[in-house]
Amino acid sequence: MGDYEEDLSAVRLTYEKKPDIDSREGKVIRDNTYNVVKDEIPLNDNKKVDKALDSMSVHNKNIRYAAGYRIQVYVGNERKEVDDAKSYIYQNFPDLNTYLSFSQPTYRLKAGDFTSRMDAERFYSAIRQRYSMAMIVPERIDIRKSMQMR
Repeated sequence: MGDYEEDLSAVRLTYEKKPDIDSREGKVIRDNTYNVVKDEIPLNDNKKVDKALDSMSVHNKNIRYAAGYRIQVYVGNERKEVDDAKSYIYQNFPDLNTYLSFSQPTYRLKAGDFTSRMDAERFYSAIRQRYSMAMIVPERIDIRKSMQMR
């Protein structure tokens, strides 16, 4: 490889040095003398940012459901089998919530509230060893319950 040299000082940006500001008192520090400089401290901007963050926080707390994943453990017509599957999930994965639905004549048991497919994969392989028909399905999940699992 050849040596490459180029002088970039002609196009390099330069900045004027601003005085150091004591943020607690809003004073400029220069040679041990203090002068009040109100224009250089963006207190009004900070209040606007805090207000915007507070309103975003309130909005986000009101969001309850989002797109996510659950593991469909069992689909079938036997009540005893779905009850066995539910107790298996409770005993082996106590932090997973279960959801049982019945649409005559079919029972469906789903478990978990996962925000990403990768999170569901961790439990899926263990559940699939016992229930070979188990699968990961996209679902509308309860965000609050998914946060409790973490």
